[in-house]
Amino acid sequence: MVSSKPFPIEVALSDGTVLRGLEHPADGPPLVFVHDLGDDLDAWGSLAATVNASGFRVIRLELRGHGLSDGEADPSSTFGDLTGALKEVTGAFGPVGLVAYGGVSRVAYRLGTDHGAPIHALISPTPGAGDGDGDLGVPGDAEAVAAMRVLFTGAHDELTHGYTRDIHSGLRGQNMWISTGTVLRGPALLREHSHLIEQLVMYMRRHLTAHHLAWIAAHGSAGQDSDPDGSEQQDSDPDGSEQQDSDS
Repeated sequence: MVSSKPFPIEVALSDGTVLRGLEHPADGPPLVFVHDLGDDLDAWGSLAATVNASGFRVIRLELRGHGLSDGEADPSSTFGDLTGALKEVTGAFGPVGLVAYGGVSRVAYRLGTDHGAPIHALISPTPGAGDGDGDLGVPGDAEAVAAMRVLFTGAHDELTHGYTRDIHSGLRGQNMWISTGTVLRGPALLREHSHLIEQLVMYMRRHLTAHHLAWIAAHGSAGQDSDPDGSEQQDSDPDGSEQQDSDS
């Protein structure tokens, strides 16, 4: 399958701030790609298009004060901005898979089904000030929200590998950790190791598709819903193949 041509999108938050990005349309479940603090949507490179070619609707958003989005960069606003963006996206397309990396992964620990993102892929998760609380350590039981998460790290990146080892057993919900022998971090980790992209696609296909189909059935839409810009899109489930994995 060939990747679709992306088009610009805007997501308006409740305070009037507009987050901007690109959408790669497809008939499958939506995946929201969020870059790390200090980066922009270009950090994903070819990864978004590759995942889109596997049948997923990929939405790349830029954080407040980054790229073309409104406002000033403010780590303390990241959680509120993401919950607002997820509300808008799930209203149009149903439950999403959240793909994030680096310090923003710390915000993702606090997001789950109630926020519209029941499935996560976290790439090179590291301590970061994304939640603005000044605590850069391992998320505690009161902070981490249950969700299904797959974590990707480079085994030779000792800092990230050690941090992921510490958080993996403490995260609530079903979690899977995949590591490969490299020092690469972030999107480059997956771009340079295509088998990791395959693992991400299969994980989302296996676990997010059920949420997607249930949402379509509950809304009685016969697969048809509206874009954030008002245009209509036709939704159907992606290839139903499954990957065998183990949860910790």
